[in-house]
Amino acid sequence: MSHPVFLTSTTFNHMPIGQENQWADFFQTASFELEANAFIPILWLMLFRQDHLHWAKYIDELDHDDERNQGDLEEYQQDFSESSYAYLVIDQQQALINLEQRRALFRDFFGDENVHHFEDFKSFILQYYPQHILLRTSGLPLDLNDANFLTQPLTQIENMQTDDPDYIAFREAQRHDLTRFDDYAYFFYGADVLNTMPESDHEEQSSTPPTHSQSTKAADSSGMAIWICTGIVALLTLGVWFVTASILYSVLIFIISAFVLGFISSKIGEAK
Repeated sequence: MSHPVFLTSTTFNHMPIGQENQWADFFQTASFELEANAFIPILWLMLFRQDHLHWAKYIDELDHDDERNQGDLEEYQQDFSESSYAYLVIDQQQALINLEQRRALFRDFFGDENVHHFEDFKSFILQYYPQHILLRTSGLPLDLNDANFLTQPLTQIENMQTDDPDYIAFREAQRHDLTRFDDYAYFFYGADVLNTMPESDHEEQSSTPPTHSQSTKAADSSGMAIWICTGIVALLTLGVWFVTASILYSVLIFIISAFVLGFISSKIGEAK
């Protein structure tokens, strides 16, 4: 079952409020998003501190004035009433400060061989999260009005007491969880499942149309093939005429050779 959690680049410094119909504007302005299923990637948590924790009501998950949401809103009201869930939000500058302070912790958890994942994630934050970073957690199967799923790991990350039993247990749990993933990058920072990330320079270069000089060379090659085939047809026709002195045979040879060599010439042109 899918339990998505999102790290969204947004202009909002809070979760959108459905009672104020902010969701439509939120989705229009959100510029980038990473997603994970049923867990919060460790590098996401390293962006935050406990004082970045806030609360949002489940009934604010949908714009109230949108008629399409009325059935879902009734279900939310029945299931959650006024209950809330915890989430995290921070501005880019403070997030980068926090992340850099946790570099040693990441290395202690996962070793030097995985530090490049730390660097990749940091570059994502620099490039794709210019304003606020919103960790949206409402898709997780949470207990109502519970924040332990955020405060417990954040406590260990903030304290980083390497001889503390709780810290050691947390580190070992993270290492164990890593072994369950073939895709380490996904474990560390999720995935851009909506493909909102711009194409890489390599991909852009691969899709670049042929240059003028390349097109000219291809045209020259095709033209040369046509002239060669024309010469062969002419020589064959003249050869048959001189040998047989028959107009009928000469015409037949001309037609057959022209057809065959014309076909070959066209294939050469396509290959170029």
